[in-house]
Amino acid sequence: MKRPLIIGLGNPLMGDDGAGSRVVELLSADPAVRACADLEWAGTDLFRAAAWMEGREWVILVDAAESTGRAGESVGEISVVEGGLRENHPQEAHALSAAQALELLRKVTPELAGTRFTWVLIHVAAAHTTAGLSAEVSAATTLAANLIRGVLDQWETRPNL
Repeated sequence: MKRPLIIGLGNPLMGDDGAGSRVVELLSADPAVRACADLEWAGTDLFRAAAWMEGREWVILVDAAESTGRAGESVGEISVVEGGLRENHPQEAHALSAAQALELLRKVTPELAGTRFTWVLIHVAAAHTTAGLSAEVSAATTLAANLIRGVLDQWETRPNL
């Protein structure tokens, strides 16, 4: 099996939507992370990452998620979700979300059947055209990078089954 893969999603030109990109940038600067995991940035197109994911035991997807205002979803909060994300809006033929794209990829790519997917979501107010992240989301990217470092450490020390 290949090493774990961390994929940053989002568009850095859309303000806080670039949170996933920033987390991958932070992790890429860490030699310990680079020694145990592969890192990629997929922009807003998860389909382009399909070949990177094939043959992986574990893929971590880092993305911005619009906050719904529910408990634990304020701007800058981080959620970790194992497996698939459930979304409440209908699928559109020409505009799939990252969660919908992953669901489709898993259906049509047999090589992803045994892959564990973990979503690390940084909650944002909304995407808007601007350079840079808000202060809350910028701070959350550092926390998310540290969280991922911690789970990678656990992964590295797990017993081989």
